Amino acid sequence: MASVIVGKYKGRKFYTCKDTKIRPTQGRVKKSAMQIIGPFEGSNVLDLFSGIGTLGIEALSRGASSATFVEMHYSSMKYLKKNINHICPNDKINIVQEDVFSFLKSCNNKFDIILADPPYKKVDMSKLHDLVKNILSENGKYFIEMKRFQIEESKDIRIKYYGNTQVVFGWKKN
Repeated sequence: MASVIVGKYKGRKFYTCKDTKIRPTQGRVKKSAMQIIGPFEGSNVLDLFSGIGTLGIEALSRGASSATFVEMHYSSMKYLKKNINHICPNDKINIVQEDVFSFLKSCNNKFDIILADPPYKKVDMSKLHDLVKNILSENGKYFIEMKRFQIEESKDIRIKYYGNTQVVFGWKKN
């Protein structure tokens, strides 16, 4: 069973969905990616393709000041809300039930840290990568988990591999 790894909510268990289409971020990937992208203290975090909320809730546990969760699917949304109420009901949270690409195109806010774990087969990763950079605050950071070899490393991104998974890390410098 998935649980919060570090911080004020360490050890709290997530309610998980039996729907096989929902694939929470693997524990070792989450742990490593969060260490690389942190620190989180005082950050405004965006969790895209939130699923059951493991990434955004982990960020809140590590000191993020707020988190916005964007998830479109009803079954995921049900568990996302249940996990927030169970683990971090008093944190500053915004939940958006909308298609991620629609949200990114219309979003007027900037975020310090953006976390994304989209369904591997159904998402144009290059398009997602470009849209994420548009709403990143100055000196902001992001990671996108994807199937291996979907985006190549460049000067503004770094890639870490975990089996058949690659995590793309990027940042926006002023």
